[in-house]
Amino acid sequence: MKTIIKDHPLRTIILDFDLDKKAPDFETKALIAYYDMHDKTWETKQKLFEHKDKLFELDIQLTESEYMLLPIEQQLDFLEVGLQIVEGVELPPFEEEFSIDVGDFIREVIYHNQAMVDLHEDLIAEWKWFDSWADFIYEHEDWCTPGQNDLIHEVYRRYEEVSVDIVTLDNDQQDFFGAHGEVRQLQNEYFDYGDQIFGMYNRIKQRAEKAYKRAERLQKHVDKNFPSK
Repeated sequence: MKTIIKDHPLRTIILDFDLDKKAPDFETKALIAYYDMHDKTWETKQKLFEHKDKLFELDIQLTESEYMLLPIEQQLDFLEVGLQIVEGVELPPFEEEFSIDVGDFIREVIYHNQAMVDLHEDLIAEWKWFDSWADFIYEHEDWCTPGQNDLIHEVYRRYEEVSVDIVTLDNDQQDFFGAHGEVRQLQNEYFDYGDQIFGMYNRIKQRAEKAYKRAERLQKHVDKNFPSK
């Protein structure tokens, strides 16, 4: 028996071979398929890490947008009451007098709106990949090409004919299943995180659009009742 070690970025593959036996064609195809499973799993792992990182970047941008939106909403409350746009609204108590420059406020709203537009472009790109990957998973129970497992099973069934030692093959395959399972867990985490981020975006977008409409009404009120000279 000769131990052959194949370094792979996913995991090291270690198999024993009886060099006195010539590998039959089905064994060669099975091992090629086995190595290909490693390639596909590694590629998937890299893709998921890449897109999970993109979700994290969106998370940061959304958190910043939400942080910027709160003072806009608070200033709207004060401005609408102060300019008598709304009635019957009770404002929270405040200790010191303060003023809000309407022009600066409107520019703040415009800045936030543009930030949301820019964010939307990044989010849509990730949303499309999220949906396309979900569709792919729905159509393919696994990322490995269908039928490849049948090739490995043929090696086990005809163990007396093959050169690879099936005990080491079984041990190595169990380790591969562990590595593969970790990637599947990463995939689940990616989908959960995506649902969280897209839900967060929809929530902030709805709040922002309400604030923009209120700001637009405020601007019209100011232009009508306090025209600039």
